[in-house]
Amino acid sequence: MAKETKCMTDGAVYTTIMNPKMVSVSVKMPFLLILSEEEAEQLQDNLHNAIELVLAPHFLRNKMRGSGD
Repeated sequence: MAKETKCMTDGAVYTTIMNPKMVSVSVKMPFLLILSEEEAEQLQDNLHNAIELVLAPHFLRNKMRGSGD
């Protein structure tokens, strides 16, 4: 079970869609997110790293089962 934490993104609306072959997360921002190219790249990298941390246990479990899918 996920640990309950204090909200740090007040006003953000999260949408998560999952099926056996896809996980998609979108966030509707409560303000305009105006980023430089460098900031956008850093945000993309940070999002990748955060989602990778959340998904990693599932990849490990899949590897232990020997599934090639």
